[in-house]
Amino acid sequence: MSHPVSGSTGQTVRMAAGRKSSKSGQQTKDKILDAALATVESEGLVGASARAIARTGDFNQALVFYHFDSVEGCLLAALERAHARRIAKFGPVLAEVDQLPDLVQIARELHASPDDPDHAALSAIVAGWSSSSDLGPKVLSTLQPWNDLLEQAIRRVMAEHPLSQFVPAKELAYAVAAMFLGIEVMARLDADEKQTEAVFAALGGLANLAGPVLDAVGKQAD
Repeated sequence: MSHPVSGSTGQTVRMAAGRKSSKSGQQTKDKILDAALATVESEGLVGASARAIARTGDFNQALVFYHFDSVEGCLLAALERAHARRIAKFGPVLAEVDQLPDLVQIARELHASPDDPDHAALSAIVAGWSSSSDLGPKVLSTLQPWNDLLEQAIRRVMAEHPLSQFVPAKELAYAVAAMFLGIEVMARLDADEKQTEAVFAALGGLANLAGPVLDAVGKQAD
């Protein structure tokens, strides 16, 4: 014989069921986003259709539209999650930067990170959507937290320097971020990692020279 569930017990059961449903829904979303990034990496941005994403993840393509409304919405969510993971990994390191060469080293590690499954897909999505009047601003907004971290790092590097007031930290951070994205796009076109490594080596050399040059100019300005 069944017994009616009391109000408090029933609420507890419903809350537990809701948490389970929410967890299951998030797992499904994560599976879709993983498949979306893997599809972009293997088939390019143009080939990342709902059908291709579903085939990669082995699920019904209707789930893409159910959870994200559109393929673009799915890829944007994938970009946001991938970028958030990068910030979580490299943000604390970037927050401690106090020398210009350190910025170059972080960029080098970010490019070569062996356990970053989003690397190729990220640059493909950013490059592919850069000229879109609808998607471009959304991509730029997604990347802004990284630009903010770069700006803070540059201000920290220049904090005690006599020329700090003349350094446009915000614009310089934007330029650094744009340069890194350009390197990433070029690296996709040129499979020779030696060339990319040579670029980072050159940037590292320039960063090492920048400190003494700025110090010399600062002394002349005093």
